[in-house]
Amino acid sequence: MALEDMHDVLVDHLKAQGALQFAIDCWENLWWQAHNVPDAPLPCPNCFLEGRVERLVPLERTGALGAVRCDACKAEFEFPRG
Repeated sequence: MALEDMHDVLVDHLKAQGALQFAIDCWENLWWQAHNVPDAPLPCPNCFLEGRVERLVPLERTGALGAVRCDACKAEFEFPRG
């Protein structure tokens, strides 16, 4: 469930940045690829909008919120753990 919550937060971020549905669909393809292909990066939405695919890494958190941070741009995204 946490992955679905993270996905929804990241898609909402793309929409808030003005991403067109086509771009969101392309980002989602990378998202699903990251879950099925070893070593494929979980894509940062900020970097994706700048034309790069960079890796989101999990952060240690306690409580109801999880978080990830981009290795490249250092953006952090929080999401409900589900």
